[in-house]
Amino acid sequence: MTEDKNLFERGLWRIPMGYLGLAMSAGAAVVIAVLLVIDMLAAIHSPYLGVLLFFILPVFFMAGFVLLGWGMWDEHKRRRKSAVVEIPRFPILDLNIGAHRTRFLVFIAGAAFTALLLTVIAYEAYHFTESLTFCGELCHEVMEPEATASQNSPHARVSCAGCHVGPGAGWYVRSKLAGTRQMIAVALDTFPRPIPPAIQHLRPARETCEQCHWPEKFYGSKLKVHTHFGFDEDNTPHDVSMLVRIGGGENTAGEGGSGIHWHMLSDKEVTFKAADPGLQVIPVVWEKHADGTVTEYRMEGYEENAESGPEGGHAGEERLVDCVVCHNRPTHIYRSPDSAMDKALFEEAIDHRLPYIKKLGVQTLLGDYQSHEQAAVMIEEGILDFYRREYPGKVDVLAPSIRQAIEVITGIYNDNFFPEMNVNWTKYPDNIGHWIFPGCFRCHDGKHVSEDGRVIRRECVICHTMPESSPSTHWTEAVPRGRDWETWHPWDLKYQHAEMNCNVCHDGGLPPSIDCATCHEEKGVSDYDENVGMGDFACSECHLDLQKVQPVMDCLDCHDGELTGLHVDIEDHVDAGCLQCHTPHTWAVQGRETCYECHDDKEDHNPEDNCWECHDFK
Repeated sequence: MTEDKNLFERGLWRIPMGYLGLAMSAGAAVVIAVLLVIDMLAAIHSPYLGVLLFFILPVFFMAGFVLLGWGMWDEHKRRRKSAVVEIPRFPILDLNIGAHRTRFLVFIAGAAFTALLLTVIAYEAYHFTESLTFCGELCHEVMEPEATASQNSPHARVSCAGCHVGPGAGWYVRSKLAGTRQMIAVALDTFPRPIPPAIQHLRPARETCEQCHWPEKFYGSKLKVHTHFGFDEDNTPHDVSMLVRIGGGENTAGEGGSGIHWHMLSDKEVTFKAADPGLQVIPVVWEKHADGTVTEYRMEGYEENAESGPEGGHAGEERLVDCVVCHNRPTHIYRSPDSAMDKALFEEAIDHRLPYIKKLGVQTLLGDYQSHEQAAVMIEEGILDFYRREYPGKVDVLAPSIRQAIEVITGIYNDNFFPEMNVNWTKYPDNIGHWIFPGCFRCHDGKHVSEDGRVIRRECVICHTMPESSPSTHWTEAVPRGRDWETWHPWDLKYQHAEMNCNVCHDGGLPPSIDCATCHEEKGVSDYDENVGMGDFACSECHLDLQKVQPVMDCLDCHDGELTGLHVDIEDHVDAGCLQCHTPHTWAVQGRETCYECHDDKEDHNPEDNCWECHDFK
């Protein structure tokens, strides 16, 4: 009898620890099975259900078996010490004995069930940890901006891991180790706001993006038409169209292609180093040719600092120009107020007949709000106050459209602005194009030069035809038509304005001022003062060509015969010219410092008084 029961030694599990272990494992198994069915049938997956199902319950399930085994082993040792007849150290298994065979089959069935259950849990846990539910919703405050933006992007159906991890176990393990560090930072509240862009740590794009997108098979050009709405009362729509030269890889003859995806050609290799973690300043570019030779293009005036630390400078390694260098916001897209309002108006989510709704929407979106809740209240109040004040007789008629506009604009704010994380469109530059961020001009600025004088070109037509602007064709004739202008830009750009990057004037918010003095003052390139002499003059009074500093009208054309005193009595004053003393745009001489430029020996001469208090210039 003793021999028959040696395998389990009269029920070694029949002890408190054994009962507890069995209860834990059995209870966890039942709950896991029920929750697995619920999770598979649920239309919306909860991140907290996933954590409970795939992380917490499996731990209790296995902990129960550990307790059971530990209790049985401890009971076995106790019985050996107290037994009169020697008990073998290890169980004896004899399948010829019916009791042994029955218990062995029960053990095998239990082990098979456990293995199957753990396999299903491991499989589902793997997919759960790669899902948007896990990545975006579990750490709600931290990842809310990225999760929200991804669901409003063209990659909404692509899992987070599809781009951030890719196939293979190596990068999966690597990402989970990094995730552990990030979870600790969240728990300790030591993470930065906003979260830095992930471009520094992404897997090479040729192992992720190019699993779906194949640059070598891109060909031809694509017509792009962008509909913009004016900031006038009629929200006047107009189309800006251009033919984008997509280009691509090798053709059927095996020869290299061209166009924008020239950077990705199989027989080319373009690499660079950036001077900042966000890859917005690129001072050095290398082009490796098919014959193995390399051309280095270096930004004019740039000197590499070999001792630069990891926070900036040249600590970053040489990087290959791949998809994410230009398509750096393919999923986490935060729209600017200007583009978001254009999109809402174009999709007719907002009634374009509401007076000034484009301008009003952008203005309210630019407000300084501390939370989404405060933004909702302030946006509603701002829009309602405007129409009550400016269109009191039409408020009742416009009420349904106004209410709809408030809801849409509030939604735009909730999708693109996250005050708690300090996130908006300005925090993550988008390198596609070059409208409100430098983008292409990080390299194609005409200032990257090789030793033999070759320059990375800046011409617009390399990548697209010159834009054409015209009244929008999307709208009916009842909508006011956009005005015609002679060039693609509403203000004919010439000289230095034609050489400026778009983002110098366009920032995604309200439009740049069309007044020369206001714009130049905002950009810090002049100190125009309306409160001094000639402050109320139009720029054209002096500048003969409004887009050039020179030529300017001779001061004496207006002031001839007016100047007296030391203006004309001292020959050196006459020969020096007016601008020697009078700074353009401010004109009035302030303080003694101007005189010191020539009369530096007079600094101690009556230092408390201004020079013109004694010396008559009139």
